Amino acid sequence: MPGLQLCGLFYAEAVRPLLEEACPGLRYTAARLGAGSEVLGFDTERSVDHEWGPRLELFLTVDDVDRYGEAISALLAARLPKRFRGWPTHFEPPDGGYG
Repeated sequence: MPGLQLCGLFYAEAVRPLLEEACPGLRYTAARLGAGSEVLGFDTERSVDHEWGPRLELFLTVDDVDRYGEAISALLAARLPKRFRGWPTHFEPPDGGYG
């Protein structure tokens, strides 16, 4: 399955339902951005051996980041499935922190 398709399903089936339940009416955008090969549709079977899997970025207004950002991060960390369609959803990015 192409990475963008996996990320879209991850949003639709796992992330969006949690956000709708916890923050009804919240305005945001979700996307998969970055340098990964799946972003441009160039991923192959070999791509899955490095930083590949179900992920996305959420974009909120500045006010909503201040108001909801930490709560949303905690919600997703606690309630997202640890695996989605066989792929891990909790990982440590190479630049530190967590995702």
